[in-house]
Amino acid sequence: MLRAAVLSLVLLAGISCQWSPAKHDTGSERVHAARVPTAFQTQAPAPAEGRPGPVVSGKFAAWPAATFDSPFAALAEKVQPAVVNVNTRKTFEHPPVRRRDNSAPFNPFDDSDAFEYPSSASGFVFDPRGYVLTNHHVVENADDIRVQFMDGAEYQVEVIGVDPSTDIAVLRILESGDFPVAELGNSDSIRVGEWAIAVGNPFGYLGGSVTVGIISALGRDDLDIMGGTPAYQNFIQTDASINFGNSGGPLFNIRGQVIGINTAVNPSGQGLGFAIPMNLAMRMARSLLEHGRVVRGYLGILPQELSPDLALAKGMEGSEGILVGQVIADTPAERAGIERGDVIRSFNGINVARVNEFRMAVADAGVGNPCAVRIWRGGKMLEKQVVLTERPDAVVAERPGRPRGEWLGLHVTDIADEPEIARNLGVEGETGVLVLDVDPGRSAGRAGIEEGDVILEMNDAQIQNKRDYDRARGLISDSEKPIILLVRHQGFTRYVAVRP
Repeated sequence: MLRAAVLSLVLLAGISCQWSPAKHDTGSERVHAARVPTAFQTQAPAPAEGRPGPVVSGKFAAWPAATFDSPFAALAEKVQPAVVNVNTRKTFEHPPVRRRDNSAPFNPFDDSDAFEYPSSASGFVFDPRGYVLTNHHVVENADDIRVQFMDGAEYQVEVIGVDPSTDIAVLRILESGDFPVAELGNSDSIRVGEWAIAVGNPFGYLGGSVTVGIISALGRDDLDIMGGTPAYQNFIQTDASINFGNSGGPLFNIRGQVIGINTAVNPSGQGLGFAIPMNLAMRMARSLLEHGRVVRGYLGILPQELSPDLALAKGMEGSEGILVGQVIADTPAERAGIERGDVIRSFNGINVARVNEFRMAVADAGVGNPCAVRIWRGGKMLEKQVVLTERPDAVVAERPGRPRGEWLGLHVTDIADEPEIARNLGVEGETGVLVLDVDPGRSAGRAGIEEGDVILEMNDAQIQNKRDYDRARGLISDSEKPIILLVRHQGFTRYVAVRP
């Protein structure tokens, strides 16, 4: 398993560029690659008059007439029309600076100066009606989003839905038309060592670039990514060259089918790129198209890894399973009779050995359907039936120009729903709601609340979970009176007054 501490990964978007990038010649010199027997081979050109043809001997002699054309040339021609540049404009504000003008003693701060930041990344059309897949971090907080095809045609798009937990966004081209579509592949069937071809817009102005490598590894799910670590990870690792600006672009197999969405890279290493599997991305896309958000199953426990010593102490053979560190009150887990200290061996027919696998299994199980949970308790196996509810912190699509975050500019969740973050912050098992995101330009951000803070009280009402938070929020009727929050920040508690 690739531990988070080993790599420092970064998201691939955020390349500043001119808003109307100059057109670039997309023609490229043919690459004469090693002979590879694939469906894309073509007959080798006849030798020049008076010159001998190529000699093929040994184990390659049984191959058809030797071909010296790149097997990837036909693939590039096939897939490039459906790949787009995703151009965005985002507005940022300089923090206010203290006024030095003594003539205005009651106006100690200048107004913030806003500025626009253009950037460009990648995406691809997956539906002929103009639906585009890209990364959430590519379009997050964007005021204006456009896509540009290789022929130079540019279109305004709208955000249909986003899922920060997997870093997926679905866009729709506003102009009607029959757009070229990328063929989708089955990412569950790929194997380590197969060809991988990345197409995208590296550095924000090299649209249509094609790079080739192999699938280096599968199932990478413990990566720490600067710029935003997705809560649900199952990355494909590839050594195909991926750079800044490739975010949201497709990763193809040798048949020209999309098997992943390029998302992150290790800038200090060679050949370490990561892509979201296509099957996972399409499950998210279908939910966004149907509901405007991703609907995930919710169990209501705080899971933790089961070490060999803990397994031995519980009388287990082997250490496969998930230890229940806490059961949240009034959740499907509590109603099903799951208890703290239980070891979950399988969920909904899937054997689980690690927390990330377990969380993915719960999220994908659906809402309202009974699921069998096999647990180890007191030296014997038990089976419980649980009916999942919807995970409470689903994110609805944010339209361009809409302020990010939720009430007061805060995006909060139950601590138990983010065990990796809770562990890193040292708040594992504690009560309160965890602040995942803060809009610095709105009231909570201006009052000094930061990502990673834990909200413990609101106007003297104790906050144990997201339900308490929503209930206390609903009791606020005076829109002018400041809201008093008790916040734990880096191990210390403090009161913060936030104006609605």
